Amino acid sequence: MKKALPILLAALAVLCSCAENFSPTIRITPSLNYVPYTGGTVDVTIMTELPWKVVLEEGCPATVSKVNGVGDDVVRVDIPATENWTTSCVKVQFYCRSTAGSSYKYAYITQGYKPYISVSGEAPTLPAEGGILQLYVTANAPWTASSDTPGVTFQPAGEGIGSFTVNVNVPANTTGAVRKITVIFAIDGDSDSFSFYQYR
Repeated sequence: MKKALPILLAALAVLCSCAENFSPTIRITPSLNYVPYTGGTVDVTIMTELPWKVVLEEGCPATVSKVNGVGDDVVRVDIPATENWTTSCVKVQFYCRSTAGSSYKYAYITQGYKPYISVSGEAPTLPAEGGILQLYVTANAPWTASSDTPGVTFQPAGEGIGSFTVNVNVPANTTGAVRKITVIFAIDGDSDSFSFYQYR
């Protein structure tokens, strides 16, 4: 028995040494996610046997329910609303280490853009026989044009992302009275309008 004790102690030391020096691994799910521009929450599941921590990049708008822990866990990542007119990406690092090294995974959370469209131009009173009004449209999403007045057409009547010149073709006014014409430029989630008058 006395001879066996040193052997058992040596074996235990080897096992402990291996446990402390095994190559670290960490997994997360989901690694990709999406929230709208109004903000949202993503639950990230962590899978590891080691102590871990969350690392946020400087200036990252996200907040997390916990910044460190040990073993499998779930971290809630809260993304606030954004005023950005373009899509952005929030990157959250999940990190662990042992004496053998370190391991990390990223959760990438894409945040949608805030819808934006703007229309501008001069608003002269058009003659009764009609005419063309030139407007300028800027949008961060595909848009379409419409009017509350029958016969009004647009060139172009819709476009994609960017800034555009739009010709508004107004037909003759046969109502017998001065009329107000409103044109609407709309995208998903937002719109802008422009009004002008036409003589009788």
